[in-house]
Amino acid sequence: MSYKTFIKLRILIGVLIAIIVAVAATINDFYLAITGVLIGVLFMFLVKSKFKKVIVDERVIAVSGKASRMTYVIVTLFLAIAGLFLILSGRGDGNIYVESIGVLFSYLAMLLIAVYSISYHYFNKKYGGDK
Repeated sequence: MSYKTFIKLRILIGVLIAIIVAVAATINDFYLAITGVLIGVLFMFLVKSKFKKVIVDERVIAVSGKASRMTYVIVTLFLAIAGLFLILSGRGDGNIYVESIGVLFSYLAMLLIAVYSISYHYFNKKYGGDK
């Protein structure tokens, strides 16, 4: 099976799972939703077992690292700025809910920074960084 076929089958299975869950939510049938998700996961597993692994080269790893770093920077910056804006606008209007969402965004930004710092330190030690 080629990589394109694998991706198409994954998308098809995902769409079918979404349709089954949407129908189950419409008719208020929790068991149908759970059954649909479990069968979808089973099909995903079967499709993945038929797919042969793709050899990953250094370029793919480098691009993936740069993309994940850029995603981290953008999301953290957005959460921090949005959190600050919501805190300030919530205090100005006296709206505690807007301020609470701003505080939540700020804590999420700090959590992302902490997780990144810990994982960076771990991988730096693991792969022979400064000792």
